[in-house]
Amino acid sequence: MALKPERGQFPPVLQTAMRFLPPPPLGMFLTHAVRRLSTQRPDLFERLGAYKRAQFIVDPVDLPYVFKLVPNGEHAFVEMLPKAKAPQGDAKITGPLIVLLGLIDGTYDGDAMFFSRDLVIEGDTDAVLALRNTMEEADLTPAELIGLNGQLRDVVDRCANSTLANLRKVLDAPQAG
Repeated sequence: MALKPERGQFPPVLQTAMRFLPPPPLGMFLTHAVRRLSTQRPDLFERLGAYKRAQFIVDPVDLPYVFKLVPNGEHAFVEMLPKAKAPQGDAKITGPLIVLLGLIDGTYDGDAMFFSRDLVIEGDTDAVLALRNTMEEADLTPAELIGLNGQLRDVVDRCANSTLANLRKVLDAPQAG
């Protein structure tokens, strides 16, 4: 095992340590966030069209887990599973966690990450394109994703953006476009 992490990835020792932990209950939290977003911004889910029932497997290469996302509006769900139990899905999106997060918050351009090979797409590329277009249209901030408003929203956004920017530097993540 390499001692130096790959570009944009968590250190190997941390990756190995996480293999011994059960998946955190993040799926329930993310399911709630996506469903809340579907009631606040139903237009986003309409953009997915036929792909709203597609199963997207999001595979952070530096975590021992995958996320299974079905963005079906008020019936959406996100499940966090050990990689060994990962389902096939309609499409799979693979990359370092920091890059995947950067796709959500708009730090990174999906096309640029794909062509630089920091992001790998498998399966139904039309479904991934629909999801990408929906995420770009959403233009979500971290606080919006978790449903915060008012002054607390601004504080959370500043803190999250600062933390993610510092993490990108520490992990030697790709430069934002």
